[in-house]
Amino acid sequence: MEQGPRPPGRRESKQAGEMVLREWQVLRDRLAEIAAERVTAAGDILRAAELQLPPEEIGARRNYLWALEAYDAAGRLLDEAADLPDLTAAVVLAEQAVERLAAAHTAHAGGRPRPFAVRCFYNPLHGDAVRPAPKSSEAGRRSRRRPTVGAREAAAERRPACAACRNAILAGQSPDVLPALLPAGARRRGGGPVLVPYYAVPQQWSPWPATACGAYDDGTPALVLRGGHRRPRP
Repeated sequence: MEQGPRPPGRRESKQAGEMVLREWQVLRDRLAEIAAERVTAAGDILRAAELQLPPEEIGARRNYLWALEAYDAAGRLLDEAADLPDLTAAVVLAEQAVERLAAAHTAHAGGRPRPFAVRCFYNPLHGDAVRPAPKSSEAGRRSRRRPTVGAREAAAERRPACAACRNAILAGQSPDVLPALLPAGARRRGGGPVLVPYYAVPQQWSPWPATACGAYDDGTPALVLRGGHRRPRP
């Protein structure tokens, strides 16, 4: 009688866990450098473009104060980061601070600020999500005749995605997702360290799945500055 594959022993499991942690550390070190550069650059821009706004410029003041708060929160995340999503949130907030600063300057000059960018859900470091091209009636008929393609299109439109992630989903492939180290308390009993999509981490362990590392929630700077981003850690 044939036997199934032997489950990995303690030694093999330990080696696999060590490989995961090495991969995670390489990714963390690389992202920490990027985050430090982005936060520093945002600080330089904010200092060079400082504004003195009268109280009646409500819109400009709102964006400017949000930018300052987001920059402070990005610096705090950079200092306290425990995992890749924390560093990603630092990048997101630093870049959003610059975006809001530009909006404040535009409003101060009497202009109308541009709509704020929507980031890729699968990896907010990818940048802006793309809008799907409008379908022609012929394309719609072809989609109805080929339900598999229609299902992929529906999956691609389920969450905001950059061009590369959207194209991967349309091709039936996995998008390039930001990984996170699953906290020990969220793993199965006896399970070793494992990297998962950041949005697969339970929300009681991380605030980032619900907000795409802060990209979709204007309350993120305030959350970070009051310490609400700190959840139980492995």
